[in-house]
Amino acid sequence: MKKILITLIFIFVILGSLFLYNYKNKQRLPLTYPKNLCEIVICNKSEAKQVYITLVFKNAGILQNSDSQHGISALISKLLFRKIGGLTVAETEEKLQQLGITNLSVKGLSDDFIISFSVVENHFEEAVEFLISGFGENFSENDLSYVKEFFPVEINPENSQPDEILIDKLYQNLYLNHVYGKNITGSFDSITKVTLEDISNFIKDNFALDNLKIYYAGKYSIEKMSALVDNISKFLPKKSNQKKVPDLDKIEVNYAEEKIPNGNIRDICGVSTGIRLDNLSKREKAALYIVSDALFNDINGEFLNTDIPMKVSYTVDDRKMSAVLVLTTFVQKKDLERYLKIQKDFLSCLNLSQLKNLELSKTDFIENKKIFSLRSMRNSLIFFDLPFEDCNNETYEKILEKIRQPKIRSTISILAEETPSN
Repeated sequence: MKKILITLIFIFVILGSLFLYNYKNKQRLPLTYPKNLCEIVICNKSEAKQVYITLVFKNAGILQNSDSQHGISALISKLLFRKIGGLTVAETEEKLQQLGITNLSVKGLSDDFIISFSVVENHFEEAVEFLISGFGENFSENDLSYVKEFFPVEINPENSQPDEILIDKLYQNLYLNHVYGKNITGSFDSITKVTLEDISNFIKDNFALDNLKIYYAGKYSIEKMSALVDNISKFLPKKSNQKKVPDLDKIEVNYAEEKIPNGNIRDICGVSTGIRLDNLSKREKAALYIVSDALFNDINGEFLNTDIPMKVSYTVDDRKMSAVLVLTTFVQKKDLERYLKIQKDFLSCLNLSQLKNLELSKTDFIENKKIFSLRSMRNSLIFFDLPFEDCNNETYEKILEKIRQPKIRSTISILAEETPSN
């Protein structure tokens, strides 16, 4: 009898495990991860009429912008695929349209360098061959001079919006003397000095197969993937030669409150506070999103329980090495000092009992994980990878403990210049 009971328990454990395994797999996207010369993630949608491709060159964006070449990845964003195969700019644009290439985006302003585009399914091989050949394009001095006219996008009191001035100064304070704290489009001095040789060397050093991750979404075939990888392999080296990514270990925060006088603002003051949180785990990042929403959601966030007329907006800027919770509001000048005190007291005394909408926020994020976009497959997968369902009071308390620390916060205010008295 005892042996029969043990056998039955064993069978039930196996059946339970199989049920759990099948249930979990039903929740997963139909992804495959073949290993070739580079990392590849495939989402096969046989009914799709377009194929969506994202090429991610890891750590090849602003993290590789040295002080002397700060802004070079921004220049390459504007140069790459502007002219292909000896064609003019107009001829290149016309050729791209003829081949059914749309939504072409080239971005070098984040940690990674990201290229994305979509292709009409039945033109795939020809379109990919043409576009990828742009990696081998020889740029001219005129090309470089032209794109330099767009950069840097300078932030200054004379012609910038108050919120742009706030955020620019805020990041300078959060990441003193680090690339994360600098204008992502570069500086005038460094942009001026960038040469064609610098551009060529940057591409060779940072665009390689060993730091490339390909996201493929749409109707899949081995022939299409082979065409894509084969063409990429013609123009990219196998190994990158990247510089060491600058770490954050010794990078401090200027946590003193700072006020910026501005001649373009009158009775209303702008306030931005940034809270820097380095090296968060995936669960801690998920908890940060949930806690931030519960506190600062514009409908039922706890921070809005004040008599000061205002509207607070919040964002979570999630980068590889660090995340920043940014709070921005505009208040009347007469309420500025009171607002700063209310905010400071609120952040410094946070506790779990104040987070009355945690479960509501958590449920919203879990529901949002059901929304998947082929066009932005990479962003969807990054969001899906955050374990919102695993967050608990222990994880929330870890985030609250970090937020309460004044030395990882910076607050910047922008207000009218004082009128000199006679």
